[in-house]
Amino acid sequence: MVAVSGLSKRGRLAEIGFDFEQGSLALIGPNGAGKSTLLSILAGRIKADGGEAKLFGQPPRSLSAAKLRAYLPQQVAFPVHLRAWEILQAARHLKRLADSALAEAVARMHLEPVLDKPVGTLSGGMRQRLALAAGLMGGARLWLLDEPAAAIDPGGFGCLQAWLSDHRQNGGTVIISAHRPEEIAALANEALLLRAGRLIHRAKVDELYRYVLSDGRQLDEVLPGARLTREPVAALREALYEQGDR
Repeated sequence: MVAVSGLSKRGRLAEIGFDFEQGSLALIGPNGAGKSTLLSILAGRIKADGGEAKLFGQPPRSLSAAKLRAYLPQQVAFPVHLRAWEILQAARHLKRLADSALAEAVARMHLEPVLDKPVGTLSGGMRQRLALAAGLMGGARLWLLDEPAAAIDPGGFGCLQAWLSDHRQNGGTVIISAHRPEEIAALANEALLLRAGRLIHRAKVDELYRYVLSDGRQLDEVLPGARLTREPVAALREALYEQGDR
């Protein structure tokens, strides 16, 4: 469980409190709402000025907590001269993982075609896939992701969505910041709404949306209990997705 009580950071967070045990929790809010600050505190990168946070009973800055989490900041810069497989090998060695963990990460993010390419030649979307593969390799119990879909391509987003879904089904916990509605709906099942460093609302993601027909009626009035999903048509999928991602 992630337990936060009265967490404060001067000028950034004001007495944030919540408990979250399992699933995927989205942090939603405008720039400056405190999303990245909250994730950085939970990741042990910065220290709170007040309050308390515990990751499965451990303080965020402890070695025991570090072994339980994977953290991906909003921006990750790799040396441009290194090849993709060298980045992944470095991550594997740092985490002391078996070769099978690296192989799974490559397969999860469909990186096989770019493993021998220098990072500097990769597209922005492929660099983000590489960052996700390196960061999430090893299956840590808790994932802390700061806008992981901001720079990713549609195929990579599908890979991330599938990996995250499997992680949740296997009992994992995810806390993720996001902006776009489609990201929130696809990647999270609960949400915290933040503004100016304060928690203003908590809800199930499904409760944050409603579907309204052109005549003003809501979908539930016409089809009680119905839910809509949006899928790209074949031509759009062909244009947006890398071969093998569809």
